[in-house]
Order: sequence, then C-alpha cells, then structure tokens
Amino acid sequence: MDTTTTGSAPRAGRPEVTGDDAARAWEELVTSALLGTDRRPPTALAGTAAGSLPGALLDEAALHTVRRRAGLRPGAAAAPPEPAPRDSRRALPVAAGIRLEQLLAGRAAPSPAGRRGAAPDLAELLPQWLALANDLGYKAPPAALPALLDAARARTDLRPQALRLAGPRGLWLARLNPEWRFALRGTAAGGGLPSPEDTEGVRALWDEGLFAERVALLSAVRKDDPAAGLALLASTWPAERAEDRLMFLDSLRTGLSDADEEFLEAALADRSRNVRATAAELLSALPASALAGRMAGRAATCVGLDRTAVSPAIAVEAPHECDAAMQRDGLVATPPAGRGERSWWLGQLVEAAPLSCWPARFGGRTPEEIVALPVADDWQAELHAAWCRAAVRQRDAAWSRALLGSPAAPPATGPGTASLAERGRLLSMLAPEERALWVASFVAAHGLSEAFQLLGVCAVPWSEPLGAAVIDALDIARDAGSYPWSFSGVMGLAERCLDPAAARQLESLTALPDEAEDVAPGAGGYWSEAFQRLVSTLRLRAVMRAELTGEHVGVVAAYGG
Repeated sequence: MDTTTTGSAPRAGRPEVTGDDAARAWEELVTSALLGTDRRPPTALAGTAAGSLPGALLDEAALHTVRRRAGLRPGAAAAPPEPAPRDSRRALPVAAGIRLEQLLAGRAAPSPAGRRGAAPDLAELLPQWLALANDLGYKAPPAALPALLDAARARTDLRPQALRLAGPRGLWLARLNPEWRFALRGTAAGGGLPSPEDTEGVRALWDEGLFAERVALLSAVRKDDPAAGLALLASTWPAERAEDRLMFLDSLRTGLSDADEEFLEAALADRSRNVRATAAELLSALPASALAGRMAGRAATCVGLDRTAVSPAIAVEAPHECDAAMQRDGLVATPPAGRGERSWWLGQLVEAAPLSCWPARFGGRTPEEIVALPVADDWQAELHAAWCRAAVRQRDAAWSRALLGSPAAPPATGPGTASLAERGRLLSMLAPEERALWVASFVAAHGLSEAFQLLGVCAVPWSEPLGAAVIDALDIARDAGSYPWSFSGVMGLAERCLDPAAARQLESLTALPDEAEDVAPGAGGYWSEAFQRLVSTLRLRAVMRAELTGEHVGVVAAYGG
C-alpha cells in the first residue's frame, strides 16, 4: 500500500501481535471504523495526527487482515480411508477398456427432426457388453469405476452386471460417496459375504447383519447348500418380523425340493397372510407335497368329464364356498373387483393342483388331448388360464407345449390362451431351441405386430431360423409401405438380439427402395436408415466381442464388415 497517500507510515519495531491480543485489536479496529475515528480512535494508533487517522485505520486493518488469513491453523486431517481391496480378476484388454469408456459416455447424437439416424445406440449396447465382460472374468479399470457407478445409479437394469464388473473396489468406492450407497444394498452386499463354507462367519452375519445382508447371505447359502440355507432360516424364524419372513421365505425358491415341505407346511399357520400365501405357492410347486394332494382332491370335485355329453367334454362345477381349510392352504376368499367369487376360487384351486393329476382324471388322455376337449358352460377361458398359471408355476414343459398349441393357429383361437403375455411365460418353460422355433413359426404365420413379447423370451443371440423369420417379416413390412416406427420395438430387439452374422444378409435392405404410389410418402428413406442402423449395430457388436475375447478384429469381415 502507498502510505504517502493515506497519511500514515509503517512503523519499524512493531511488536508481534498474536492470539487473544490480535482478536481484541481487530475488534477495536472494527468498532472505530463503525463509530468513526474522531469518536473512538484506536489504541494501536495513539499519537497519530487526527487528520491521518482514517487512512491509518485502513492501513492497520489491511495488516490485520493479512495476519488473520496467514495465521489460521489448518484443521485436523481426516483419517485416510482403508486401502481398496485387491481384485484378482484379469484386466480388460486395452481396446475393450476404451470401448467401455465410450459406452459409458452415453448414446449416439440425436438426428434432426427426432430421427434416430443410422448410428448405433451405445447406451442400449452397454448391458450386453457388461454381461459378456463378466462372463469372461474381467474387472473394471479403476479409472472407469466412478462412471460405472453413475451408470448403475441412473439405470437399475444395469446394476447387477455393473456392480459385478466393479467388484470389491466398486463397493469400497461406493462407501465414500452417498450417491452410490445403493450399491451397498440388496444383492450388492454380496461382495462382502462370507463363504458358505465359513460356518462361523455365516452365523455371525446372520445374527448381527443388516436385513439386506441377511437376505443376500441366505440366497448365497441356499444356492450352495439348500439344506444349510433352510436350517439357517429355521434357526431364527419365530423371532423374525412378518415383512422379513416374507422376503426370507421367497429365497427358498432357489433349490426348492421336497425337503422344504415340512417347514413350508408349518408356515401355512403363520400369522401373516402374505407369508401363508407364499408358503402355499411354494408347496403347490411340489407335486408330491401334502398340500398339492389336498388341492388335487378339491380340484377333482370341480373339474372332470361330462358324462351326459354325446362327445367327450369337460364339465365344471365351481366351488360354492371357500372354507377355513381352503384359506389355510393359500386360497384368498375375497376376489378382486369385477371377478365372481366362484370363478375366483376355481382358478386358485386348479392353479395349485398338480398337473399330474389330470391325465388320470380324464381317462389317460395326454395334455394335448385334454386341452383340446370342449369345456361346457363357458368355463373354458377360466380353466385354461388356470392351467397356464399352473404350468408356469410347476415348470411343466409338456403342459406348456399343449397350452401354446400350434404357432400357426390365430392367437385368438389358440387352445390355451389368447394372451401374448401368458404365451410368453409358457414359452419360457420350453428349451431354448424349441422356443426359438415356435416363435419363428409364429412370426412367419402372423408377422411382427403381435410378436414383440414372444421375441423377448428367446435366447440371445437369436437362432438362425428365428433371425431369418424376423428379417423376412421386416422386409415384408417395408414392401407393404408402412413406416418403420410401427416396428421400432422389434427393430430395437433385433439390434440387440440378432446374430451379428446376419449383417451381410441385411446389406441389401439398406438401399433406398423405389416408392410405389400406394406407399406412405418418405417411408422408404426411414426404412433405409433403420436398416443401416441395424447393420452398423450388428457390426459394432461383432467388434465388441472381438475386443473382449482377444480375437483379431479382422474377424468382423466374417460379419460383412
């Protein structure tokens, strides 16, 4: 500061002011500045000419300001976090690590007028990349962990695979950021679970762990040793809260067997209605259980051959009451709005009865023959729907096949159900190869407008017959002149599920077609763009796989690249 302009000069030999004296001196300067130097001259400026006091006060305040800032003592340093645990999995190849960064960075840039353009949607390829990287035993690069955790926070569908790739270091990092605490809940807690063989560690965590940790622990033990998991649950079952008992009981679906029957039978007397219902559902999935036998007996009194009919038919006499014994076995007495009581009770009985009881009830007929029988008095829809639920619950492929019927049959006239969602559940009971062939035949017969839910249950990548059927149906839709966004869901599935080898077959469809007069204006350009995006996505998937597996990237030439 230029002291000649302020009327004061620095004074040599000034004693150092520290501690409480410095604080008092600062307060005095502030008071003088507020009241005025003529009314309250500061003691530190005693002897200064009255006319020079304002400038001297500013000089003194400047000095004290520097002293106050320079004299602050730093706060105590926080204890450093424990080092991140080791992750013994192998590191990603360099090219695959770069690809992960690109996928985590987001999606392709939007095209004008809301069009998706021909570039692959990177965000939609991320789940497939994560699954393959995990299957190959890779770990995430340390620098990618924050972006990986952010992606998992934004998209719940990514969490299982993203947290698996992040591994123990991802969980370690998640503990340091409140926004990533989701990674420490539920199955993510499995990263710190003791080995099922560590009986002391399992017992300690079961007795003292958080609820999410205990659920993950029970699932892990149950998967490794179903009997040990059941014993662990039984050891504390009476003391558990009702909502916790429900979640724990659901874990018994893993490795469910006749060995669980005694425990589940006792759970039928639980004070929680939801626990009783879940126990009954699990018991009905065991065809040899006592509950399944009781349900079979009840169902047999309601459904059988119509002895009065000229040709074989099914007669139905729905229950007239839902007594206490039926309710103890899991039947809900009060129907939802819009459902009749008797049809509601009938559906629950047939759903819970073992499917193995029906051939004998119908004179040794096969499931296909039983399903083909006419049903009297308009009970067919209710009866077949209950059989569909039973086939899924009991994972019975023979009954699922019978209820699906021929894929060439119109959906509204199929033998089991006209619901595509129900058909999708039945398809999931079949082997992957049979499932793909059934859906391929359905697409060939009915096109793509009703196939979306069915395609979603097929194994990825789609088999050659299924992929060919989808491509042919898309080509037919293009020639028909409809807009491609009518099939946007199927196109999105094709990008993720078609075998990359199909790219060469699709090349001819990327050209701009000649538009006929009866074709929607501009549809050809949209189709060309959609097929270009499909081809580029398939080629990118081939490159991604090559980067992860270590194959030479030249392998893409085999896919039409």
